[in-house]
Amino acid sequence: MNRFAVTLQRVIRAPRARVYRAFLDPELVAQWLAPGGSVVSTATVDERVGGVHRVDMIDEHGEAHLFDSVIQELVPDERIVLLFKFGLDAEETVLTVSFRDMSGGTEVTLDHQRVPLIGPLNQRSVDAGWNSVLDKLEGVADAL
Repeated sequence: MNRFAVTLQRVIRAPRARVYRAFLDPELVAQWLAPGGSVVSTATVDERVGGVHRVDMIDEHGEAHLFDSVIQELVPDERIVLLFKFGLDAEETVLTVSFRDMSGGTEVTLDHQRVPLIGPLNQRSVDAGWNSVLDKLEGVADAL
């Protein structure tokens, strides 16, 4: 099976500890972790290695989607690693999110590896989806 990777960097204008929390606090996750016109209906985070990180969402057409993950690594304020799936029966991928202090905020590096090239998943769609999500994170940065 063909697989690809997407790596993005973005500076979020908020302190590193708060940006890190935005990925793990279900109330914060619900504000931004849905691509495009989708909205989060439920966010569940069991903040421990082996814990669940799940985002249920509704797209602009009223269809349900989810990100279903297991937390593999947590390094407070530095890194989160998820075994990430684009749905319950989807192929497992690896999503690593790293955080670094930058002048004016926090540099977030999102590295999504082993994404299968099937169905609607292609490098362009995954890149666009993650950029959309990071745009939303920037939009809530003042509230972090």
